[in-house]
Amino acid sequence: MIKLLYILKKEFLLIIRDIHAVAVLFIMPAVFIMIMSLAMRDLFELHGTVAIDVLAVNQDAGKKADAFLKSLEELSTFRFRFIEKNTYMENIREQMLSRDYKFALIIRENFSAFVDKKGKGKDERPLELLVNPTVNVQTQMVLKSALDGKLTKLRWDAFIDRIDRLLAVAGIDKKKLKADEESPIEVNYIHKGGRYDKIPSAVQQSVPAWLVFSMFFIIIPISNTFISERGQGTLMRLKSMNVSRAYLIFGKMVPYFIINAIQVIIMIAIGMYVVPFCGGTALTLGESLGGLVLIAAAVSFCAISMALFIASAARTTEQATTIGGVLNIIFGALGGLMIPKFVMPGVMQDIADISPMSWGLEGFLDIFLRNGGISDVLSKSLALFVFGFMMLTLTTILLWKQKEV
Repeated sequence: MIKLLYILKKEFLLIIRDIHAVAVLFIMPAVFIMIMSLAMRDLFELHGTVAIDVLAVNQDAGKKADAFLKSLEELSTFRFRFIEKNTYMENIREQMLSRDYKFALIIRENFSAFVDKKGKGKDERPLELLVNPTVNVQTQMVLKSALDGKLTKLRWDAFIDRIDRLLAVAGIDKKKLKADEESPIEVNYIHKGGRYDKIPSAVQQSVPAWLVFSMFFIIIPISNTFISERGQGTLMRLKSMNVSRAYLIFGKMVPYFIINAIQVIIMIAIGMYVVPFCGGTALTLGESLGGLVLIAAAVSFCAISMALFIASAARTTEQATTIGGVLNIIFGALGGLMIPKFVMPGVMQDIADISPMSWGLEGFLDIFLRNGGISDVLSKSLALFVFGFMMLTLTTILLWKQKEV
């Protein structure tokens, strides 16, 4: 027991001396959480203030075009910037590229005739949408669907005006037919305890993702201290003092387990207090403290075990940090930390399940977003613990073969 206490004391002293590497574990996720929570705030809010600018050219002189433009003002997601009707197509392209406009809407001369069904036929195209190739397909479809809806409503109103007399004879109120109706769709978010209309915030997405990512970056301080001790002969001296491998591994794990626990507390505190102070939405915790502790402990154990395996396999700190950094980035990208899994193809989503970071992220999301409990994160936690024990077993085998410990 005394040997174990001395080993723990040694590890804490080494951590204090390598404070810069440890600081990265707190500074990096804190910065990412702040940036991503504030940058994506309006994407998760129902009444966001960010709007995409759209160039608009009205080449039609009719009243229907004016009514159409007025209806477009209701689209809060898009902000239309009008330019001269006689602007040449080449000038429109130049403005789109030079000022980084994502879209340009051209209302052609036949727009009013098309709405009133006075045009040449159904094959006419009264609107033309120019799209910057950098815009993703989803955003294009949102604008196109919005324009289709406004145009359909305008044509419906024009049809009602044309049959005005028939409606009067039938005793039908024209105003009711033309009135805008509220959407009949009610949106609710599913949680483990039921459903309610609370909208998930950006910080609830960012904190779990970057917390898991930073916990796995424990490889940096672990590899620095482990390989440094091996190079200085410290591990051989401990072996000569009959210090077992189990004591050595346990002594390595406990201090960094505490560091990971501090990471969890600080990152949650940043989400709850610092982000709202800077104008973002506050992080709301779930209803299960036990579930949060369980998944955090599982992620920490898995991350430290993988770090010990990489540190024992590498011969230099450069090798360890390079291998560990690359693996973390690959696991993070596959696991949905950098790219949400729901935008991945089906095959990629299946591949994502092999990443231990994905298990940890889903566990934290179960707690923060889905109001889950211990039973909901149990399977993911067990998977993380099993993966961690596999890494520890491989670490022990490597140390035994190297005969340094």
